[in-house]
Amino acid sequence: MPVAPLRRRRSLGWMLAAALSATFLLTACTSDTATAPTPTATATPTIAQVDTSSVRTLIESDRETPTVETTGTVPSIAGETAIGVSYPSGGLNVTGVLRMPQAEQPVPIVIVVHGSVDPERYETGRDLVPEQRALLDAGYAVLAVDMRGYAGSDAADAASPSVDPGFGWATVLDWGMALDVVGALEIARSGQLEGVEPDAVGLLGHSLGGLLALDAAVIAPGAADLVIAMSAPAADLDAAIELAVAADPDVAELLPDGVPSPTENPEYWADISPASFFDRATEPLLLIHGSADDVAPAQWAQDTADAWTQAGGDAEVVILEGGDHHLEPRRDEGDAIIVAAFDAVLR
Repeated sequence: MPVAPLRRRRSLGWMLAAALSATFLLTACTSDTATAPTPTATATPTIAQVDTSSVRTLIESDRETPTVETTGTVPSIAGETAIGVSYPSGGLNVTGVLRMPQAEQPVPIVIVVHGSVDPERYETGRDLVPEQRALLDAGYAVLAVDMRGYAGSDAADAASPSVDPGFGWATVLDWGMALDVVGALEIARSGQLEGVEPDAVGLLGHSLGGLLALDAAVIAPGAADLVIAMSAPAADLDAAIELAVAADPDVAELLPDGVPSPTENPEYWADISPASFFDRATEPLLLIHGSADDVAPAQWAQDTADAWTQAGGDAEVVILEGGDHHLEPRRDEGDAIIVAAFDAVLR
């Protein structure tokens, strides 16, 4: 499916200067009188033939334009109108929450992608709540997607060696989740969402969600106008796994059955690494990381930015000194940077 070109291509350096000087305490939005969004009725699309075994196969597969459906109201988090939604993704059904601030004109939207959390504790659209609140308070619509295996979304294909139980290594290796993100972006671009500006679409992912955001950027270039990855894993999984195995050979035993090690099949690991395809990406990238992150080392953010720029893209890194995997105790600061960055590109 053709995607829109970048709406604006401002300098990320300028953008970050504005972001770093932003006020960190945002005014809360308390109104719940916004009009519920109504997706535009369209014909039922034909299910595309999609191979989710790697990023490469997703790039090469047919693209579908999902039709979103509403499933009823859900509890709000910031006084917004919150509507449950669902849409098809490679033959599966994916759910999420569309949150709309009070506004009299179409507003920009940010697709929010959660990380690898315990699916037994996860509730639809309820990860990255501080970031969602900050975006809503700033006048953005938010589409918080439930990856396959979470909330009301279907589980991944049980026959896959990278079957998704919702938590752990196998989640990371289920690239169908990247298709779920691409579908959400294409819905935002398509004009189906009443009150949403389809030419102003941002993408925000945390941890695993950050990796999936990078995947989406190379699978569907230009589907987002700005990608922000918080505390993301390495984008070159081959190199990251090789280093991990060199430090602890037992790491290789954690791979799911049927998934080769990097030494056994380096081509497979290159094909599942978004860094292999960074030359396809067109949108600018902002990486935000805590220096004290003990889940995803901060060096990974710099490595990703270097690879993105070497491939011809525009990337910046913000390291919050002392921040952990969730940027605590500097999460408010990180959220202000996120809002200011989207403001600089989407408004």
